[in-house]
Amino acid sequence: MPANSLIGIVDDDTDIPVAISSLVRSLGYEAECFHSAEQLLHRSNLKDFFCIISDIHMPSMDGIELTNALGDLERDLPVILMTGRMEPALAKKAYESSAISVVAKPFSVEDLSDNLRKAGSHRRGDA
Repeated sequence: MPANSLIGIVDDDTDIPVAISSLVRSLGYEAECFHSAEQLLHRSNLKDFFCIISDIHMPSMDGIELTNALGDLERDLPVILMTGRMEPALAKKAYESSAISVVAKPFSVEDLSDNLRKAGSHRRGDA
């Protein structure tokens, strides 16, 4: 488990961050939930996060735009994007924005665990 184990979870559906935060806590991480990309971006210190898990489809600023904005602010912060509508063009766009992974909702604890390991490798520069 990394020393910095805080995961930011962003989704405009209020039930999703609660459910995912429960999953990440079961894996030994901490979670902080946000209901918009803008809410996350207004947080004072993004360096506190191990990684960000964000929905792609959100009003105002979507997850791809958030990933681009985070890349400008905190280049080494891994972003895992999730969507209920997996489309090849959308996944391509997500990876072009520097997301380390795109997962379809709902996803399993094993999928989440695998993606968090991938985030850890990214932070160490192994990815």
